[in-house]
Amino acid sequence: MTQLQGHVLVVDDLDTNREALSRMLEREGLTTEGAQDGFDALDKVRAGSFDVILLDVMMPRLDGIQTLAILKQEIGIRDIPVIMLSALNESKAIRECIELGADDYLPKPIDRSLLKARLASCLRRKQLTDNEKNYMVRLESTNEELRRLSLLKSRFLGMAAHDLKNPMTTILVLADQLSESCDKPDTVGSRRKQLHRIQESVQKMLGIIQALLDSAAAESGQLELRLQAADLARMAIEVAEENRVYAESKQIEIRCEVPTAPLVAKVDAARMRDVMDNLINNAIKFSPPSKAILVAIQKADRKAHFKVVDQGPGLSEEDMKLVFGLYQRLSAQPTGSESSTGLGLSIVKQRVELHSGRVWVESQPGEGATFHVELPLEA
Repeated sequence: MTQLQGHVLVVDDLDTNREALSRMLEREGLTTEGAQDGFDALDKVRAGSFDVILLDVMMPRLDGIQTLAILKQEIGIRDIPVIMLSALNESKAIRECIELGADDYLPKPIDRSLLKARLASCLRRKQLTDNEKNYMVRLESTNEELRRLSLLKSRFLGMAAHDLKNPMTTILVLADQLSESCDKPDTVGSRRKQLHRIQESVQKMLGIIQALLDSAAAESGQLELRLQAADLARMAIEVAEENRVYAESKQIEIRCEVPTAPLVAKVDAARMRDVMDNLINNAIKFSPPSKAILVAIQKADRKAHFKVVDQGPGLSEEDMKLVFGLYQRLSAQPTGSESSTGLGLSIVKQRVELHSGRVWVESQPGEGATFHVELPLEA
């Protein structure tokens, strides 16, 4: 026959009864522990982990019915199934035990086959109860995470709406100015500047919208990669050069340390350029004027190790926990009044991990930050 599995507390004031019951249960595959009265039983149940309790009714100091009443009142232990045992086959005692929450009642002397059947039933109920508890704990944890993400997303959408509102207002003001200057002579230079500012505002808006779309695609698992062999060393130089004008506008120097030999990896070139661009752009955005940032890439154990080192304010301990999270804005502020969506680094992490790579950051407050990306190279 099928062996039972579980840990049983045998509560009886007679040593011979406890030992006989324990041997019987152990032959069925169960593990056991004994208690000599109600007080002893309560101490062991509170300190241990039991699947079923066999509880004698007649005991000194604290009898079985009193013990049962206490067991069923305590939150941490009240769900453990209890089978009452008694030589007295009194209907009043049986009714009282059932009313207090006992799961079953067996007369002494104990019939082994009947005991096994009742234990099997109790163990099944205990397993179902434990599974339900575990499920509810996981469900509550999931719900809490969903509530947290919903709050963060709402907060982020509010920030994104605010960030979109500013360039849209700029466009409207500049459009009005252009309209008013149409009939005025010698305004070509002024118009050109206004048009350039409109272009910048539109690019800023498009960047925010693209960040939203990329985040939604990554979250839904719909971000598809178009993998092809690409030279990451050359890509790093090109992306650094594309950011040089922005860096020079803040008197920031970009230094590159890139090997002459190609570092070929199978990547989605557009997505990986975005990863590099995001990290370099971030370093410029949060660096004070007249500082330098380092863009470096090298081969290490069949992997490409890309890093961006800045001399900005660094990250606090709290920032380090949130840095790659969705919809997060960290304590550091852009040094040139630039906007920040709070999505860039989470998108970096998503894209790097889609390429079977990893990303991490090293930083101390006041000492800048170093962002690392590691990607597998082509054989």
